[in-house]
Amino acid sequence: MAANFIKNAQDFARIINSGRVVVIDFHADGSGMPQFPAQHFSTLEETWSRIGVDFYRVNVDELDEVVMEIDIRVVPTCVVFKDGKKVGYAGGVDAGNIHKLMGSHVGGWNNSGLSSVARTDSIIESA
Repeated sequence: MAANFIKNAQDFARIINSGRVVVIDFHADGSGMPQFPAQHFSTLEETWSRIGVDFYRVNVDELDEVVMEIDIRVVPTCVVFKDGKKVGYAGGVDAGNIHKLMGSHVGGWNNSGLSSVARTDSIIESA
């Protein structure tokens, strides 16, 4: 299973406002920068898509306005969205951080909003 690529800001807005949990891998192709390995991202997608999480990729060199809006500072960065809001993120290529992010997000979501995601951000950001 391969993640879909988001090619424009309109698609980005539609996708993150779909009412589903969405994970987006912000990456740069061919820049010599480290990338979250595609195989790890595919494995995450296979695992989490079964419970309704959608996966997409954004090339930061192609969607400057989205990158600035979401405040992407490190490439690669995986960001989790729910109802159009950024609810968690993990920067870098450490698969363990991405798994923590996913586990905290899916397990930490409740009807009143975020419970553990804010703490996850600070843990992952400092990693």
